Amino acid sequence: AGDAVTLEMKAGAIPVTAHGDHWTLEANAPRYREVDATPYQLAEMLGLRADEVLDGARWVNTGSEQLVIPLRSPDVVCRCRPVAMLLERYARVDTTRYRAYVFVEMGGVDVRARFFFQATTTMMEDPATGSACANLGGWFLARNTALPLTRVIRQGDEVGRPSRLVLRVDGERRIFVSGQVIELGRGVIAL
Repeated sequence: AGDAVTLEMKAGAIPVTAHGDHWTLEANAPRYREVDATPYQLAEMLGLRADEVLDGARWVNTGSEQLVIPLRSPDVVCRCRPVAMLLERYARVDTTRYRAYVFVEMGGVDVRARFFFQATTTMMEDPATGSACANLGGWFLARNTALPLTRVIRQGDEVGRPSRLVLRVDGERRIFVSGQVIELGRGVIAL
């Protein structure tokens, strides 16, 4: 049946199950807020043309709020060159952080995505973002996409660290994110 744990995170208690090195988390129910920026401003923020940003951008929060932005094609996702100053203006989560998740559906179950965020004073790109994948599930729910749904999220190619996450939203509107976990280290804490 696999191992089951509950992680105490800022987002709350997150149930996680493991089958070997394949882990699955169940995300919180999504919360939403509208985007203040226009599609033109979002395109400018991402270094793109206005016609390359699709309608439907929204803030989604299943535990970590992010601006989720659909784009026109895989090439457009690849060509994103965010402008840090504009990310700070249009993708600001709070007074010190910004987060933008861009994606395109490529047909079938495949999705291409990138996640940009602020780390101290530097803009970074994450090669695999479980929280953003969960928020994409929330985005699909907000768009009334037929359920159940499964998507394979391809992320990290542009930074040389390709990853694949599996997003599943069941008929009860529960969001699951899974992927293979690679151990990077281990340790013991003595109290």
